[in-house]
Amino acid sequence: MSSPPRLLFIFLDGVGLGVPDSAANPFITAGPTAFDDLLGGPLASDLPAFSRGQLLFSQLDATLAVAGLPQSATGQSTLLTGKNAARVMGAHYGPWPGPTLRRLLDEGNLFSASVSSGAGAAIANMYPPPYFRSLDQGRQRVNAPVHAALTAGLQLRQTADFEAGQAVSADLTGEYLARMHPGSRVVSPEQSGRELRSLAGRYGFTFFDFWLSDQVGHRGTLADAEDLVRKLARFLAAAVEPHDDGVTVIVTSDHGNLEDKSVRTHTRAPVPLLVSGPAADQFAGVTDLTGVAPAVSRVLGLELSRHR
Repeated sequence: MSSPPRLLFIFLDGVGLGVPDSAANPFITAGPTAFDDLLGGPLASDLPAFSRGQLLFSQLDATLAVAGLPQSATGQSTLLTGKNAARVMGAHYGPWPGPTLRRLLDEGNLFSASVSSGAGAAIANMYPPPYFRSLDQGRQRVNAPVHAALTAGLQLRQTADFEAGQAVSADLTGEYLARMHPGSRVVSPEQSGRELRSLAGRYGFTFFDFWLSDQVGHRGTLADAEDLVRKLARFLAAAVEPHDDGVTVIVTSDHGNLEDKSVRTHTRAPVPLLVSGPAADQFAGVTDLTGVAPAVSRVLGLELSRHR
């Protein structure tokens, strides 16, 4: 009997496909990375789409046919629901989902559909104690993935889960947690990638939210961005490495930012779509953010929305 399909969604906040000859593009200036080995070249706008066996790469339009710079809340809500959240809002909006986007997510998202189907779902991030304290005190707003996961009844993973290898640190190593709590576990990006892949084998739908890329895009230097690109490439190479585990890994983003360090704003650049695994061919026709959730739903056999 074949095992049920498993899908690991690695979400990169603010990672577009930038101009390849720009001195401001850390995916170029960082030098050769694991992206070159995996894709045949740096993650940039001149990287051609391809489909080779169980590996697919293409470029997605993140503008949602709406004027202005794409934003996180509308982009993430679109990825999780398959609905054009910027059209629903009448504009790009973010970073946090307000009442309109929260209602859109509540109507049906990949987390809730996976849970209701019996496939199961997990948000793999480790959230440290200060995050929960801020939530309890009303000082922390949640982003679209966390709202969607909580709507589905999921529990956010904590430091004990990370120590047990059952959650992934937002910095891919746990170093920032170890600075707060000396003696905490510190791992390599490769180990985090392998642990995430192992966790994904237990659920129909597993989601990891990598938000440092957007933060460094806004606030970091080009050198900061280069360091992050190298670390991210090592993590992704381990996470997407082929295994006979039935897991399909999808990597994509909500908008551009990190790829152009000449500005500190989001961009209208296309975003990458990288899919590795037995269901990679199901994503061949996806051209923009609205097509991602329906493709995931086809792979997992989900009823995405309660309100069509």
